[in-house]
Amino acid sequence: MFIAALCFLLITVILITVIKKFPDFTDGIYTKWSVSVMHTLSDVFSFAKYSIAEILIYVIASAFLISLIILIINLIKRQNRLSRIFKYITAWVLMISITAFLFYALWGGMYYSKGIYTYILVDDADVRNRPVEELVELNKHLIYKANEHAEKVTRNEQGYYTGYEFNRISTLTAQKVSKTTNKEEAIPKYVISSNAWSYTQTTGIFIFLTGEANINSNNLAIALPFTCAHELAHRNGITSEDEANFFAFYTLYDSSDINLRYSAYAMTLIHTMNSLYSKDADAYKELASTYSDKLRHDYDRYSEHWDRYEGEISEMSSKANDTYLKAQGQSDGIFSYGRVTDIMLAWYEKNIDSE
Repeated sequence: MFIAALCFLLITVILITVIKKFPDFTDGIYTKWSVSVMHTLSDVFSFAKYSIAEILIYVIASAFLISLIILIINLIKRQNRLSRIFKYITAWVLMISITAFLFYALWGGMYYSKGIYTYILVDDADVRNRPVEELVELNKHLIYKANEHAEKVTRNEQGYYTGYEFNRISTLTAQKVSKTTNKEEAIPKYVISSNAWSYTQTTGIFIFLTGEANINSNNLAIALPFTCAHELAHRNGITSEDEANFFAFYTLYDSSDINLRYSAYAMTLIHTMNSLYSKDADAYKELASTYSDKLRHDYDRYSEHWDRYEGEISEMSSKANDTYLKAQGQSDGIFSYGRVTDIMLAWYEKNIDSE
């Protein structure tokens, strides 16, 4: 087992080196392979409405706990202690090395691919830092659209936005994403333990072992379509978080369903306005004052919802996510989520500002 673990680790290192050194291979053969495998896996596991990946995680966690208990019992009995400890550690190192190999062989190498530029007509050279005046104009456009949609979506007597129907919205989102990817997308799935999961402040996660887009169902209508589209982006080889956010906007903003359009504009506006605040707080305040009462109400409800789950667990989750992203070559870590603004500005100049 120890030799096998070393072999898998060596093969993984070689694979990562090839992926990094040969972009033509990565953007060609590897990308087609990875996207095809992810869709095949998602189709295989599409029979269940709930997340198979979540069940798999519980099984692995249980196996680890049970094996640890067995090890402790055997150590107490003083039976071949060193041998048992070595075998236990080796077995789990082998499992980790196999998982690492599968990660990069099936999907992880997409961190070094063209990503979003496979799907959009925006040149990478156009994605750059721009004057704050351009960012102001982008935000004005997004605010206008978000205000417009906030007035039209269905609300109850208390004024609450009531567009949350998980099965319907996730299905519509998958169908809309299919038009961009030219592949029939398996529908995103809800996580059974969504309420508990909320304490990690995680709204969705993509698991490469099953190709599933896993969604925290404990969310609000304003965010659900955007989150579903974001996770589906990962299935299609868009690993970068900022690019996945842009993919969600790009896919949904022209949808025939108003709930999908509203989510695209409202959630993207959060990112672009945060970017504006970091550059010009006064300009941010001036534009924020133009939010309609209904848009502001929806934002307030969204903030209040997630504020309830803040704490040590969410901080630990954030640090873990930051470490993971940096390990995959995203030097900005969790702050890479904010770079969607640069792509939005390039898109706005090419598609809206030039009209």
